[in-house]
Amino acid sequence: MASDPAAESCLGCKGPLQSLGVEHFRVGGVSGGWAALMGNWAEIGEGILDMELLACRNCRRVELRVPQNR
Repeated sequence: MASDPAAESCLGCKGPLQSLGVEHFRVGGVSGGWAALMGNWAEIGEGILDMELLACRNCRRVELRVPQNR
């Protein structure tokens, strides 16, 4: 992926973005009352989604992006 200067600016105010690093989000699995009934079995089917967290210094908007090393 080439580094595009427009891609490094905030979608809201076009200000500079600061990377806060890569966060790991749990996705899938079972939630709600079923999770209480199923216990650890509720985690079957869960996955981890890595997203880069970026924050705007001007308007404080937070953006999520796919990390570049993917």
